[in-house]
Amino acid sequence: MGDLKKRKKGKKSKKGLGFIIFLMFSAGIGFLMGWLSNGILGDFFDSYISSDLWYMEIFKIILILLIFIFGLIIHIFIHEGGHLVFGLLSGYEFVSFRVGSFVLIREDGRLKMKRYSLPGTGGQCLMMPPEKKDGDFPYIIYNLGGALANIIVSLISIFIAVNLKELSWIKVILILSSVVGILTALTNAIPLKIAGIANDGHNIRAMIRDKDSRESFYLQLRINGLLSKGIRIKDMPYDQLILREDIDYKNPLNFSRIFLNHNYHLDKMDFEKAKEALVFGEKYDAYTIEIYRMELRAEMLFLELIEDCSSERIEELYTKRLEKYIVASKFMLNKKRIMMAYEILYKKNQERGWKYFQELKELADKYPIRGEADMELMLADYLKDMIET
Repeated sequence: MGDLKKRKKGKKSKKGLGFIIFLMFSAGIGFLMGWLSNGILGDFFDSYISSDLWYMEIFKIILILLIFIFGLIIHIFIHEGGHLVFGLLSGYEFVSFRVGSFVLIREDGRLKMKRYSLPGTGGQCLMMPPEKKDGDFPYIIYNLGGALANIIVSLISIFIAVNLKELSWIKVILILSSVVGILTALTNAIPLKIAGIANDGHNIRAMIRDKDSRESFYLQLRINGLLSKGIRIKDMPYDQLILREDIDYKNPLNFSRIFLNHNYHLDKMDFEKAKEALVFGEKYDAYTIEIYRMELRAEMLFLELIEDCSSERIEELYTKRLEKYIVASKFMLNKKRIMMAYEILYKKNQERGWKYFQELKELADKYPIRGEADMELMLADYLKDMIET
């Protein structure tokens, strides 16, 4: 009981710290907006959009927000491009480049566009790490590359804007996008968990402090790279996936091993051992990030559906939060599989269940991770046979 209280207290203190940091960033944005409004933007609007009409003030605010959104989209590209460039310089191999739900991958020697998204992230550049040298690999510059790119481009933009003699749209866009770029760099380089996702700075700090975290990060990238080439996780060496008791699974990077172990057994169709991995993960559920908690619940729900199908347990797992998360994960194949099982085996809604089956098959053709897609198609066919017999 005392341990549970300490755990809750620890979570509250972390949330409090996160809220303070959020307030500081909000105050920083407010200060910058005020400075820009009274300075450069004020002069710009006086020159180009001068009016005493009240709705023109609303128009100015909307205009500033649109430029900020435009700058954010550009800096997501720049950020992921930074990971790509610094990764290549460190010996990494290109695997995929994602902005939003659009993913560029290399498949059969050609670049192809696929669809995938991860809730809580705007983009992602995944690469295959180089072979280890003396048991280690370059991880700091790869993780820091995105923030460095944001800072470099922002400083160049500010330099160009300052040296432009005339006040113009170009100058305003450059300055506003630079503000976005600097904020993007800071929110990625300063160790934080944003929307339940550990950022680059958080991962770097964890890997510097803990050798197991470095190994977990390396393992994630390595396995993702192999899966993207069409290699199934069941065909990979199992010894690297064993869940050792001496690892700190409270760390999100190490917690990811639980899903790798689970997927290995799932691909082997060994549902009992797949469940053992999830039960092992439940011990650290309260410590891990939100996205992992939701993934754990989602996969536990699937195993419950195909085995005992207990109404009480299913209602306990399928909460409103999980439902919302699954809806937000519409480009993730395992959610189609889980909802197919939920609708047919629990809700007895054949029409909706087969709709998810068709969506899974269609999405699999556009999925960037071929090895995972093949596993999901196999599991969907297993469900189909299970239902029809």
